[in-house]
Amino acid sequence: MIWFALWREHKLSIAEILAVFPEGKAVYFSKDILILDWIDKDEILKKANSLWWTIKIIEIIDSDILDDALKSEWKFKYWISTFWDKKNLKEILNTTKKILKENGVSSRFVNKDFTNLSSAQILWEKLVQSWTDYNFIFDFDKKYIWKTIWIQDIYNYSKRDFNKDRDMQTGMLPPKLCQMMINLSWWKNIYDPFVWLGTILIESILMWNKKVYWSDLNQTMVENSRNNINNFAKENHIVLEDSDFIKLNAKFINESNILLEKEVDAIVTEWYLWEIMTQKNISIERIEKQKESLLSIYDKFFLNLKNIDYKWNLVVCFPFWEINSKYIYFEEVYKIINEFCDIQKLFPDNFENITTKAWSLLYKREKQLVWREIFKLKIKA
Repeated sequence: MIWFALWREHKLSIAEILAVFPEGKAVYFSKDILILDWIDKDEILKKANSLWWTIKIIEIIDSDILDDALKSEWKFKYWISTFWDKKNLKEILNTTKKILKENGVSSRFVNKDFTNLSSAQILWEKLVQSWTDYNFIFDFDKKYIWKTIWIQDIYNYSKRDFNKDRDMQTGMLPPKLCQMMINLSWWKNIYDPFVWLGTILIESILMWNKKVYWSDLNQTMVENSRNNINNFAKENHIVLEDSDFIKLNAKFINESNILLEKEVDAIVTEWYLWEIMTQKNISIERIEKQKESLLSIYDKFFLNLKNIDYKWNLVVCFPFWEINSKYIYFEEVYKIINEFCDIQKLFPDNFENITTKAWSLLYKREKQLVWREIFKLKIKA
């Protein structure tokens, strides 16, 4: 069995993992962990770098590796994570250090303030490379010791995030969310008809995709995306097999020569979230006005995809809002989705209460008032 330590938005983490490893059997899940069986370790490590909502991957400990580490002449540097029963971490750390000392092993644990380490601390201490990242997992009367076999490289996100031409009034789709959406789509050749800054396509290229296509009604966004994508490919010595971009109103997606002529396997996109709202200017009236403007785009977009018999997956984000501590969902768009699309399930039937009633996933960040609702769709035949 393999354990996946999940990101704070655990539902998004689980959906991504199950999409990347559809052959895996889900044994257990919580807000912290997903346990999968029937998957090969080598296959996991091969695909792990595309899991951007997973903090780390751990497996049952190999006692030989632990024995070799303890016999080393160097100081044994380690840390311990606990899941579920986190109150006992200080006791576990002190006890293990005492036992190691009694057995003649000089050691040092690097848990600061007796808490679990962050991904950044694990990377800095190089604990995965030295096989000394251990995880204590308590399951009622049983205790398990596991070792980390992969840890997320968080530093690349910041680098990719800040090297883009951007218009801060439009915001930006987080790279982590892009990766998750691409994974949900069963990505191959991605088309983004609301391209903005090109973030989705850059993440697609990072996931070994060599064909990317995009369009947008805003010519500035089309050009900024071209610059961002080309600069990223050049800096990372990636040669794209094909790329194409046009200025196009997504309402008339049926007129896109990209969709008609290229090898597009999936549409992955975020609809324009419209105006930025703050605590000072948000109101029910403004939200309703934005809904009205957006609905005219969505209705034509899905209708015209149906008209050209588009058969592949769509993974899309729609906005929803928070006002006075209450959520306002875009229920009007549900009617359009249900008219033109089949909503794809993201979880096995035995996963209870993990999606919304609309079979969507929600992405929320503190202090934001406009949030994202994510659907995986297929146009009805």
